Amino acid sequence: MTEELETGEFVRRVQVVDLEPGQREFMTFEASPEECTAIAARLNLLSLSAFSAELYVLRELSGDVSIFGDLSADVEQACVVTLEPVKDSVEASVMQRYTERTDDEEAEDEDPVEAIIEDEIEVGEVLVQNLSLALNPYPRAPDVTFEAVDDSEGKPSGPFAVLEQLRHKGENSGK
Repeated sequence: MTEELETGEFVRRVQVVDLEPGQREFMTFEASPEECTAIAARLNLLSLSAFSAELYVLRELSGDVSIFGDLSADVEQACVVTLEPVKDSVEASVMQRYTERTDDEEAEDEDPVEAIIEDEIEVGEVLVQNLSLALNPYPRAPDVTFEAVDDSEGKPSGPFAVLEQLRHKGENSGK
C-alpha cells in the first residue's frame, strides 16, 4: 500500500532523486494569485497579496532531506479591536527534515519529521504551516488601544462570580 502526498492550496513537490547527495540546492517557491486567495481563506486572512520562500534543499548522505531558508508574505488581517483591515509583512525562518525511515530514534527528541513518499517531498504544506505560525495572533490597527469596559460597577465577574455570591448568601443566612 502506498501513501499519497497531501494536496492543498500550495502544493510544491520536490523529487528527491533529482537532488545530488551532500549538495545543497537553492530553490524559490512563489504562490500564484489563485493560491494566495486559497491560503488566505484557509488561514482566515482578509487577503494574502504575496507569498514566497527562498530555501536550500539538502539531500543528506543518509537519504534524509532537510530544507532551510526564509519565507515572506504580505497579509491583511482584521484588527482584533475594530475589525479594520491591518496590513503586515511577515517574514519567518523555515527548517524541516524529511525521512523515509519509520524507526527514526532522533525524531522523538526533535520537531516532527515529515515523510518522503514515493521519492518526493511536499514543501508547500510546510511553508503554509510556518506562515500560519508567523502571523500576528492579535493584529491591531495603528493607534488603536483596547479599553476594558466595566459595566458591573465594581461587582465581581467571571465564571466563579456567581459561586462567590452564593457563598456569601449562605454565610449571611447562617447556614
